[in-house]
Amino acid sequence: MFNKEGIPFFTVIIPFLSILFISFFTTSYHLKVTNEAFEINLQEYKKLYSKTETNKETIEKQILQKRNEHKKYQNNFTDFMIFLTISILIFMALFSFLMISIIGDVVIKYKQEVENKERKLQRLNRELASKVAIGIAEGKRKDKAILEQSKQARMGSMISMIAHQWRQPLTELSGVLMELETATRFKKVTDNHILSSIERSDKMIEFMSNTIDDFRNFFKPDKKKEKFSVYDSCQKAISLINASLDDSKINLVVDVKEDKQINGYPTEYSQVILNLLMNARDILVEKGIKQPEITITIDTKGVLSIVKLKDNAGGISSEHIDLIFDPYFSTKDSSKGTGLGLYISKLIIEKNMGGELSVANDEDGAVFKIILVG
Repeated sequence: MFNKEGIPFFTVIIPFLSILFISFFTTSYHLKVTNEAFEINLQEYKKLYSKTETNKETIEKQILQKRNEHKKYQNNFTDFMIFLTISILIFMALFSFLMISIIGDVVIKYKQEVENKERKLQRLNRELASKVAIGIAEGKRKDKAILEQSKQARMGSMISMIAHQWRQPLTELSGVLMELETATRFKKVTDNHILSSIERSDKMIEFMSNTIDDFRNFFKPDKKKEKFSVYDSCQKAISLINASLDDSKINLVVDVKEDKQINGYPTEYSQVILNLLMNARDILVEKGIKQPEITITIDTKGVLSIVKLKDNAGGISSEHIDLIFDPYFSTKDSSKGTGLGLYISKLIIEKNMGGELSVANDEDGAVFKIILVG
């Protein structure tokens, strides 16, 4: 069906066949018509001469002569048609050859264009693969940098909260030592007084030691998922920041409508709650809100655990609310925040635990909502 250049064979054959068919049909039809007309004329000729005195032999000779003339005419016509057909076939052959050459050139040019585009596409694919590999490597590098900065930020937060947790017991411990010093100077110290001071000091030192253990365990990553209470996990975060909230005179309200056991990473969940509490504390202090308050609502709806954390700092501006979970985005001064807390929190809830972390504004301030399947 196709030649080596991909030109359809029938594009050449069909015109030739059409010409041969038309020539054959035309010649046959013409010869048939002329034969019929000739026979009719002969019959009329015979009738016409039969009425005259011309003898029969003369009539036969004339008829034979007319037949020879008619045959000669048909042969001439047939020769002419053959010559015409051959001429047209030669012309069509030359025309077809020319068209095949033109089409062949077009096909070759088209193939070259296709090959050029294929090579260009392959080159683009190689460049794209290279760019994707570079992008993946850059993404990994950025993720590593984000995690490193997140660790440093959490370390700074941890030190700050430890300082808040230690401030009160250190003050009390200083008071115990001052009492002992005063009693010793005035010679009023007794064994009971010394033992009582030592006992009080031991309790405060034990509290401070437990604080270190709490923070160390808090930032230790979970190895596997486990069942945990949402309320207990929230309380773990609250215990770490409670002293800081008291120091900033922020009222914390915990409204437990219905607790729920969920399957996940309890320590990471507590870290998310802590991040949200720290952000709420910072914005309340920054704006100098009178009667600052943070409310944590713990509720259950079917298989879902829903925790809402809201403040009364006036909410997040519309231009920032869509960017709040982006890495490195922060409305705080660069010395006070890295812009990674909410980004890491969203990764923990949505990627690690398959839930949803969202934010919206109400009439008082921002409302963060955590939804997890129990």
